[in-house]
Amino acid sequence: MPSYLSPGIYPREIDFSFYVKQISTSACAMVGIAERGPINEPTLVTSWEQFLTAFGGYLAAGYLAYAARAFFDNGGSVLWVTRVAHASDPTDPTTITATPASVTLRDRAGTPVNTLTITAASPGTWGRKLSVTVQDSSRNPTTEFTLLVKENSTIVEVFADLSLDETKANYVELVINGTSGSIAVDDQHSATAAPGNRPAVGTFALTGGDDGLTGLTDQDFIGDPAVHSGLYAFDSVEALNLLCVPGVTTPIVIIAGLAYAENRKDLLFLVDAPFGITPQEALDFRKGAGAYSHPAFDSSYGALYYPWLRISDPLTNAVKYIPPTGAVAGCIARSDQKAAVWAAPAGIDRGRVRNVLGLGYVTNRAERDVLYPESINCIASLPDAGICLWGQKTLQGQASATDRVNVRRLMMHVEKAVAKSSQFVVFEPNLPITWRALLRLVTPFLQDIKDKGGVYDFAVQCDEESNTPAVIDRNELVCRVFVKPTKTAEFIELNFILTATGGDFKELM
Repeated sequence: MPSYLSPGIYPREIDFSFYVKQISTSACAMVGIAERGPINEPTLVTSWEQFLTAFGGYLAAGYLAYAARAFFDNGGSVLWVTRVAHASDPTDPTTITATPASVTLRDRAGTPVNTLTITAASPGTWGRKLSVTVQDSSRNPTTEFTLLVKENSTIVEVFADLSLDETKANYVELVINGTSGSIAVDDQHSATAAPGNRPAVGTFALTGGDDGLTGLTDQDFIGDPAVHSGLYAFDSVEALNLLCVPGVTTPIVIIAGLAYAENRKDLLFLVDAPFGITPQEALDFRKGAGAYSHPAFDSSYGALYYPWLRISDPLTNAVKYIPPTGAVAGCIARSDQKAAVWAAPAGIDRGRVRNVLGLGYVTNRAERDVLYPESINCIASLPDAGICLWGQKTLQGQASATDRVNVRRLMMHVEKAVAKSSQFVVFEPNLPITWRALLRLVTPFLQDIKDKGGVYDFAVQCDEESNTPAVIDRNELVCRVFVKPTKTAEFIELNFILTATGGDFKELM
């Protein structure tokens, strides 16, 4: 209690209004090969149009763009993307082999010297599509110039009335760098040369550039935590719920992805089965048997989907098979929007896969009966319903509540939301008043989930029993949250009972 030194009125405010804030439940992260864009730097895109602008279109070399399109087509809206390229030393970002295209412009003096180096905004051969056209400024043709940026001969940006004078507001580096989405400029004109020695008039194509795909390895996708590359590029992004590396099905990448998800404990790693395998081979892949020698995949923070999806390739207009995880992530996002995070993202409604022509392999009931008990979620082609996610098991080997995607995602949501909102308790006195404050925070949040069908029941304990003197002496506060998660109806039994004509139905029920 504060000390009062003289008579008077001393208003105090005590805030008991803490509540658990809503958090994201369906933000997805993808790692893969892209045409353009920053490398090993997580970038947020919220539409297919934004993805095209930031990372370019479809590539024959990878599936990132196809997965992103499937994500948005199926209801996703928040996507974080990390582009990867080969690094000769994974622990050293300077060894990345991807380089940008560029061109160096000469000035128009009697003895030409370099003025500007124009570089594509990001590494890759895509920069070869760019050219720049230098024109005289209409405002001040003797000292200024205008730069037109073209992609495939189409003007995409115009920077008018530029100057090489570093003291001016229209200095070329000041105007273009950080503003242009296509290029960056480096002023190289001599310090003794007059600012009027502008770049020569004409059109100049960018050349060179490398996508950094030669020698690409699994380690480039996995990355390194010390330099935040690959999967670890998302260390700085807190609001993530789903993660995938579309089309990369090597066991070492999958094991690394599961480990990353386990360590974070706030996202589900979506796994693609290899393309073109049979149900038996999919079973062997999951268990590390047969032709596979890796350890069995076992984690409640991962889910495996089979088979691949058949689409019409926008690049060639021919049939193409793409990995399913992009579409799966979109269906999960749509399920969250239509129902809740604890609803199963599967079935003929929330699990329907949009904008696909078919499947790489059409499973029948008997095959699904073999695959599903082994935690392989089939994508099925159903009469009158179309292509649907027909399973929602995690890769957890031990039978428990968290061997289902809806329960794992419910628990991730509850744990993260409560932990984030409970920070006000840290450094508070370890007394019943603090315990009650924590109870007031957690109980309404879980009651709301119960009312909406997310749990059958719950209980919260934060009292002398959970906080014994020994616990308090260790400067710890223990709150126990007991949850009975809602289970999904996956196996529907319909019993048709024949009775005698004179039978009484009530006696048989």
